[in-house]
Formats: sequence, C-alpha cells, structure tokens
Amino acid sequence: MSSRGVDFVFEGFDTTDELGDVRAEVPEEGLPDMQNDELIKSVLTRGVDLRQYSRQIEKELNELEDEQLASYEEHEGALLELDSEIKSCDEVLENMERLLVNFKSSLGAINNDIQSLQNDSLSMSVKLKNRVVAEKQLDKIIQGVVVPPDAVRLICNGEVNERYLECLVEINKRIAYMRVHSKQHKRLRAFQEIQPELDRLCFKASSKLREFLLDKINVLRSLNSNAHVLQSSIFLKYRFFNHFLIERHPEAAVEVRDSYIHIMRQYYLDHFETYQRGLMKLERVVADKTDVIGMEESNKLSLFGTAKPVARDKANVFNLGARGAASLVDSEDSPRAIVLSIASEANEKYTFEALFRSYSLALVDNATTEYEFIMQFFVSPKARQRITGSDMARMVFSHIFDPSMRVGEHFLKAYLETTYDALGVLLCVRIMSQLTSELQRRQVPVLDSYVNSMNMLLWPRFQAILDGHIESAKRLASYKSKSKIDTQPPAIVRRYAELASSLLRLNQGYNTHVVALSLARLRTEVQAYLTHVADGSSDKHASLVFLINSYDLLLTVLYENGFSEREEEVSSWKQEFATTVMAFAESELEKHFGYLKQFVVDAERQSDIGQISADELGRTASVFNGEWRGQISAINSSIIQSFSNFRTGTEILHVVLGQLIIYYTRFHSLYDKRIARRVAGASEICQPVGVQSVMVDIKKYRNNF
Repeated sequence: MSSRGVDFVFEGFDTTDELGDVRAEVPEEGLPDMQNDELIKSVLTRGVDLRQYSRQIEKELNELEDEQLASYEEHEGALLELDSEIKSCDEVLENMERLLVNFKSSLGAINNDIQSLQNDSLSMSVKLKNRVVAEKQLDKIIQGVVVPPDAVRLICNGEVNERYLECLVEINKRIAYMRVHSKQHKRLRAFQEIQPELDRLCFKASSKLREFLLDKINVLRSLNSNAHVLQSSIFLKYRFFNHFLIERHPEAAVEVRDSYIHIMRQYYLDHFETYQRGLMKLERVVADKTDVIGMEESNKLSLFGTAKPVARDKANVFNLGARGAASLVDSEDSPRAIVLSIASEANEKYTFEALFRSYSLALVDNATTEYEFIMQFFVSPKARQRITGSDMARMVFSHIFDPSMRVGEHFLKAYLETTYDALGVLLCVRIMSQLTSELQRRQVPVLDSYVNSMNMLLWPRFQAILDGHIESAKRLASYKSKSKIDTQPPAIVRRYAELASSLLRLNQGYNTHVVALSLARLRTEVQAYLTHVADGSSDKHASLVFLINSYDLLLTVLYENGFSEREEEVSSWKQEFATTVMAFAESELEKHFGYLKQFVVDAERQSDIGQISADELGRTASVFNGEWRGQISAINSSIIQSFSNFRTGTEILHVVLGQLIIYYTRFHSLYDKRIARRVAGASEICQPVGVQSVMVDIKKYRNNF
C-alpha cells in the first residue's frame, strides 16, 4: 500500500462504480473513525482483498437469510397460531375496552344520581328543620293560647278546691302568655279570638275567688277560732287565689285585703285586751313611794302598845335575786310565758316585769307569724304595684297590729304611773333590748315603733325613780346627826349595796351611760351621807369603825354578786375603805402608842440628829419596853370588839400592827443614830426592845380572828 493509493480489483464487480459509491457513502470526515474500527483496522492490516471479503460477507448474509427462512418455514404453524392468538387477544381487549367504556359511562350516571340525591337530602333536611322550628313555635303558641274545655267548665261552674287551683294556675299561664306576646302576635287570628274569652274567664274566676276568700276570712270573726291554724291550713294553701286577684283583679284583691285587716285587727285586739286584763290580776306590787334607799324606819305600835321599829325594806325592792331571769327571751334558762288559766288556778302572783315579758313575747310571736303570713299571702312577686312588697306588708301589718300595740303601751303606762321599782323598770328595758335582738334574728322589721315607744316610756321613769333614791339620800344627809353613833352600818348602806349590785348586773353587756351616771350620782350622795354621820359624832374611833363597817358591807355585797375591782363602783368604795382603814390604824396607834408616834415625828423634823434629847429618847424607849405587849393586846381586843367580820378584822389588825412596826423601825433608826453621836461619859440611855422581838410577838395575833 503506497501513499498514492491502491487500486483494488474485484472480480465480477465494477470497481469504479462501487468504489465511487463507497466514496460517496463514506464521507471523508468519517474515515478517521472507520480507521479506528477494530474490524476494519484488522482487515486493512492483513491486506485482505476487499472484494473477496465483500463477497464472503454477502455469502454469509445469504446463508444467514436462508437459515432464517428455513427457521420461519419450520415455525410457520406456530407463528400462524401466535398470530391467531394475537388477533383473539385483540378482540378480547376490544371487548374489554367497550365494557370499561360502558362501565365508566354507568359510573358517571351513578355519580350524577348521588349528587342529585345529596341535593334532595339537603333540601329535605332544611325543610325538616324549618318545619320543626315552626312546629315548636306553633306548639308554644297553641299551648299558650288554647284552654282545655274541661278547665273552662271547672273555672265557671266547679267547686273551689285543689283541682280548681290547678286549673287556675293553667289559666293564669295562658293569660300571662297572652299579655307578654300580644304585641308580637297581634295579627294572629287566634289571639284576636281568644283574648275576649280569656278576659271573661278571668272575671268569672276572680268573682268566685273573691267569694271563697271572703267566706274563709269571715270565719276568723269568732273568738274561738284559731287564726294561725286557719292561716296555715287554708289561706297559705290557697294563697295563689289572692295572688291571682292581685295580678288580674286588683279591686277584688283590695276588698279581700281590707276585709282581712278589719277582722284580724279586732281579733288580735280582743285577744290582747283579754290577756292584758288577766295579767293585771296576777301582779304582785314590789315597791311603793316609801321604798327608797333613804327611807326612815317608822314606828308602829306592837300588840301591847309599845313602840317597835318596823323596817319597811322589802326583799325584792333592791335585791335582784332571781328576777334577772325575766330579761332572758330566747334562752334555755328563760321562764315560759304565763298561761292565765294555769296561773289563776295556782293563785300565783308575779312581778310586773314577768307580766310585761309575757305580754311582749305574745306580741312578738304573733307579730312574727302575722308578718310572715302577710308576706306570703298579700305580696305577689309578679304583681305590678306602685310600692314594694315589704312596704305593702308593713302597711297591712300596721293596720292590723296598731291597736294591739297601743294596748301594750297602756299596760306599761298604767304600771309606770304608780311604780317605784327601779329594778322592775330596768328589767323591762332589758326585755325590750332582748326582744329587739330576737326580732332582728327573725328578720321581722315591723315592731320598731313599738320598741321605741316603750323605751321612751321606760327610761324617763327609771331616771325619775333613781332621782327619788338620790333625793332620799340627800334628805338623810340633811338631818342633824347624833353625837353618839352606832358603829353598825345603817339600813341605807345595805339597800344601796343591793341596788347598785342589781343595777350593775342588769347593765352588764349593755354599758348604758344613763345607768352608770345614775349610779355615780347615787354613790356620791351615799358617801356624803356616811361622811355626814361620821363627822357628826364626837367619838372619832366610833366614826371610823362606822365608816369601815359600812364600806365593808358595801364591798361584801358587791363581791358576792361577782364584781371585781375592774368595776368603777368597786374600785371607788375600795379606795374609800383603804383610806379609812389607814386613818383607823393611825387613830389606834395614837391611842396606844401616841408618845412613840409623836417622838418619831418631832425627831425626824430636826435638821441635826444631835438636837434630839437623849433623856426623851430614853424615856420613850423605857415606856415602850414596859407596855408594848399590853398595848398590842389592847389593840387586838379593840379590833375584835369593833369588827365582827373575820376577814375585815384580820386585814385591819395587820394594817395597824404594820404601821406600828414602821413607826418602831423609824424609832430604832433614830436611836442608833443618836447613840452614835453620844458624848463620852454621858449617862446611859435605856436600850429599846429589838424590832425582831416585837415582830415575833405580833405574829401571835395573826389568827385571832
């Protein structure tokens, strides 16, 4: 192969054309790629004749074609069978395609049917809801408008009883419905037709109810009837009848109310007047005009004509005792209300506060029951009235109970005009306070005027009675006192002590200024009287004993009633007692050891201890050494004779002997100081008895009482 090219000569072929064709088929730009082909590169490398190689290739292709033809011929039956099967499959697939297309069309129709059904269902649901709503509204209207024929016949011709009440409640519901919805449904023909019929039915029912209630109210005219039983068993049971009249026929309701007020007003008045007259027959008079703490003892002739002092002091005038229980209203310890029949048969008598308490309790209990009844029977929660229900109840109650309350006021006035019993009046005040608390607890606000009027009557009379006691004490203090005094407490002291203790007991928990002020004034006058009596005596010792015994009696009574020094009354008298005991101690020491007291007082006034006379110091010590035991014994005997109260006597003895020790200790101190200043060679001074020796001897007198 040269660079110029090689001429390939192939047998049986036109090389020129073929090569030309080859050249034409093989683009020049593709030659480099063909040269890179392995097969071509191998042929070129071996120098194979291309024509020969082409014929060989053609031969091989022919052989291969023949083989393929033979194979086709050999498999012709199978291929025909395969072709037949393919055609059969095509037919099946065409049928399937037609079925699927038809099924798709059916599904589309079904989908359209479902959508149509859904639309129909939604429309039916909306219609159903609308019909249900309309049915409910119509049912409500029908129920609110239609009146059963049986109910109409019963309302018009039936007997007024529980069945009548049930029908009336239903009728009232129809009337109320019509009133509320008349404007909303005024165009409805049913409303236009039923309204006149309901009005006539309402009028008929109101007429029957009026007659029924008036007949039942007239039963209360009899004194033998029990109003509270009738109220609970009939009136409250059928209270809707009156509520119906108040709401639907106010004129008939006013007539029923006025009839009830008129009858019950007289009913309560008759009962309370009867009860008040019966209570007045049971009164036990406690005090009269002369029963004051400063009353004088009157002289009356005894059976044999001799003058005999008669004390007009009564047991319950000044001493509260068990009378305090009358002020308890709602307590386990509070006494029961007085039953006239039982008290009359037993021939019992009572103090006025017990009678007043029974009357007030009866009034409060009946007022509570009546007020609660009025609130339930005459006050309708649905009525359209110009005043509130509570104001209506107050008005009805006031009309009914005013006469009965005036009976109570007259009852109290009659007592206050003649009484001089301060404790009884104050007990009545406390009873009213307790009743006020009880009314507040029961939430009954209709007796305020009664309570206020009672207090306005009680307090001035209480003050007037205490003024009488104060004036009696002043009157006693204005009398000329006797020169010889009785050391025992006068009657005024015990009376005052008992009265003060009783007033303090009744003032516990209230701390009323009027009571405290009156007690302070009374205490001042009693103190002035005691001082006047003591100052009028020429015997100072007897005067002091008189005051101490009087103060001791006062304090004893106050302590026995449970009062301590926290009370102004006790602390004031305790201070007077202590001051007087100290004065008595000084008086006793002056009487028995006056020389010792005088020496100590004079000596302590000296500016220089050396100015004290040694001789006088010795004489004082000598006198004391000789008689101190005898004088202490004399003091002890004097106190025993003067004071019969063990506690008081012991206390006074301790004070006197304590003062003696104080003076003697001061004397010893002066003695020691003076001895220390004594000049050498001076005469001896008498040695006084030791303080300890005196104290040891004094201890023997501790338990003499």
